[in-house]
Amino acid sequence: MSHDSLLFNIHDLVLVLAASQYVMLAILLLVTRRKGDISVCLLAAMLLITAVQELDTLFIWSNTLRQAVLNWHPNLLFLGSFSYWLQGPLLYGFVASVLYKQRPIRKRYLLHLLPALIAGVLLISHYYVLPRADKIAAMADLAFMWTPLMTHFMTVWHLSVLAYGGASLWLLWHYRRQLLERYANVEVSERRWLLWVVLGFMFIALWKLTVHLLGERVGEGLSNILGIASHYMAFIFVNALVFISIRYTHLFGGLGAEPTGGEPEPYKPEQVTRVSEYMHTDKPYLSADISLELLAKRLSLPERTLSRILNQHFGKNFFEFINSYRVEQTKHLLKEPDKQHWTMLQILAESGFTSKSTFNAIFKKQVGKTPSQYRKEQGL
Repeated sequence: MSHDSLLFNIHDLVLVLAASQYVMLAILLLVTRRKGDISVCLLAAMLLITAVQELDTLFIWSNTLRQAVLNWHPNLLFLGSFSYWLQGPLLYGFVASVLYKQRPIRKRYLLHLLPALIAGVLLISHYYVLPRADKIAAMADLAFMWTPLMTHFMTVWHLSVLAYGGASLWLLWHYRRQLLERYANVEVSERRWLLWVVLGFMFIALWKLTVHLLGERVGEGLSNILGIASHYMAFIFVNALVFISIRYTHLFGGLGAEPTGGEPEPYKPEQVTRVSEYMHTDKPYLSADISLELLAKRLSLPERTLSRILNQHFGKNFFEFINSYRVEQTKHLLKEPDKQHWTMLQILAESGFTSKSTFNAIFKKQVGKTPSQYRKEQGL
């Protein structure tokens, strides 16, 4: 994946620009972050080590720069290699800290640093302890990069990013399930932008892994093109991150800790009756900000008990339970003759919904037709 012989060709400049933007975005996030915001710190750290990786790639694969570094100080090569193994853990830690604002940092998390330490020891024993002349000989024609050590090093690194990315996706899936158990308007608390951040890092890692595994099998020319394409992907991705950080970092709030206290006591028929009567008389579902926590307080019930009543007695999670009442309220409004001049936005707002897409999807799922179709069938 060697670059052209010019000191900085256009492909190298793209790599330098991407690294510069990663650094500038990290600094911007740190300067503007709220006090104690661990999410921003983790994202900034991830951006900084990604910048180090981009520069490390430039120094190794650019023939002219590599020769210059070898002549000046060969130990400067691979100085960023330790950071490769931090990208996955930092990505997972960032996702977890955004989703769960009260998630504690435990000492056992330090075990995620072990691969970086092992990689450092291996590089010291196989490269840094060599005499200067041997280092130059090993890297002058990139022979060291094709040794079993470095081949496995690069393969496992990319796989680790994909593994942590997969764990982050699972965390996002689990988080959404919790939202459905605790909120009625999940679009307010969803972190869909976070999904694209994870997928972006995973896609670039997968691309680089594919290029690495194909290697000489596809010929030097095609291999170089595929490798250079990853630089442009990094450049596009960091610009997307700039947009995301500007638009969404104010959402780094996260979900509070899950209700604790062990296994809840079995609920009583009186508690079920209390829930049903309150829903019909006070109509809390008309409030857009209703949540499991808020409803439990109003009913003087533990959150876990209320959650169990909804799941076991009514057979619904909180999201389904609240929105079933909202659908009934919508049907009632659509049948009212004096509401025929109301727009669908007015109808959904008066029913407790906050999103038109969620409103249409839930109504069609429960009724089998869209709100507009339902209104037409009323013949009013």
